[in-house]
Amino acid sequence: MTRRRLTPPAPELLALGGAIRHLRRERELSQEALAYAADIHPKHLSEIERANKDPRSTTVVRLADALGVRVAELYEADDGKPPT
Repeated sequence: MTRRRLTPPAPELLALGGAIRHLRRERELSQEALAYAADIHPKHLSEIERANKDPRSTTVVRLADALGVRVAELYEADDGKPPT
C-alpha cells in the first residue's frame, strides 16, 4: 500500500531536495554513489531529493561534504533564491 502525503512538502524541503539532485546530476553521480559517499542509504537520499523526508543536520552536512560544497550552497543559489 502506498502512503499518500496529506500536506504538500514544505518549500524549503523542495528547494533542498532540488539542490541536492541538481548538484548530484551536475557531478554525474548516481543516487547510489552519492549515498555511499555520504554514508546514508540510497532510499533515504531518494526520499530527501523528493522532499518526502526532512533530513537531520548531520545528514545535510555529510551530503554537502560528499558533493564538495558548503552547507549554505544547498539552501541558497547565487542570486539569493533557493535553487530549482
